[in-house]
Amino acid sequence: MMKLLVLISTAGILCSTVYYLAAIVAGLLFARRANSAPQPLPKIPPRVAIMKPLRGVSEHLRENIISFLEIAYARVEFIFGVASYEDRAIDVPVSLRAPYQFANMTVTVGDVPGCSNRKIAKLIKMAERASDKTDIFVLSDADISVEPDHLKRVVSELTANDKIGLVTCIYRGQAYDSFASRMEALAINTDFAPQVILAEALEPMHYALGATMAVKREALEAIGGFRAVKDFLADDFHLGAKISEAGYKIELSSSIVTVACEDHDFLDFWNHQLRWARTYRHVRPLSLATIFIHGPFWALLFIIANRFSLHSFDALAMILGLRLSMATLMIGKVLKRPQPLSDVLLIPFKDLVMTAIYFASLTGKTVKWGGRRFLLMAGGVMRELA
Repeated sequence: MMKLLVLISTAGILCSTVYYLAAIVAGLLFARRANSAPQPLPKIPPRVAIMKPLRGVSEHLRENIISFLEIAYARVEFIFGVASYEDRAIDVPVSLRAPYQFANMTVTVGDVPGCSNRKIAKLIKMAERASDKTDIFVLSDADISVEPDHLKRVVSELTANDKIGLVTCIYRGQAYDSFASRMEALAINTDFAPQVILAEALEPMHYALGATMAVKREALEAIGGFRAVKDFLADDFHLGAKISEAGYKIELSSSIVTVACEDHDFLDFWNHQLRWARTYRHVRPLSLATIFIHGPFWALLFIIANRFSLHSFDALAMILGLRLSMATLMIGKVLKRPQPLSDVLLIPFKDLVMTAIYFASLTGKTVKWGGRRFLLMAGGVMRELA
């Protein structure tokens, strides 16, 4: 039994080592692209509708919306959507009409019935309010903020080739005071971001990331609009997959957006990550193989399998050194979101928690989202549970 554990843990250590080194290389290449100037826009820039579905008032919602209103782009309209007048999130864009009186802002209230995904139910209604002359729809979550050149980068990349139907953005986590917020930001910056950047370097993208997506009208109409993903939990993944199946290319933008990590306690963090992990298992079963890049877990298993011999601790030191090197490079140089040393030292602990979440995600078919419980069904379709 111990020999088998030695073999399995050794394989895990080798896979993790290769992953950390490959992620460093891919990260440096992506950083070079992100640091370059945006590509030129077409002579007549396309019309863009930025759609931001809202739900509830968070601490940083106002500043997130302001970051979009201050984007340097002329032909753009902003559409914000809430499910009902009872949602006080509606007050935020309304209060910004006076200071940003030249911004073309619309607020929609209500959603389309018959959609399991409430966000998509709002987006369908929002898209109907967009101008008939809109060429590009940009979808962005409420917790996302952007840089002033965001739209120039995304639009220039989307229009660079007629075959490109969708451009999606990597995102970085902004941590705040709570322990859960810091853990969430570390999970985004040192797990999610490097995996996406490396995957994009190795294979064409056939999916999108929900934080921010820019899609051409023609590509969206080719799949039947947002109604095509109205019952999916991972609407971003399936929207990208359907556009890819329709013959369009998907590109990862050089624009990096920022997500406000506002989890208040550890249970919030756990449920959030468990929902993502169970979603990945349903929409992309290949993600199960990511267990082999949980380096600290395999290093600890290697120590146990070798009965705490001195040489087994050398493997742990090597893994931790590589892991922290990759993580600090990703946070500081690639994502440009330096975190305090105290947060960086949390990474090994966070990695072990993420391993526990991985194993917890292997069982169960229910997730919590927006205060509701859903049953995950075949193909990623979800059904709300009473």
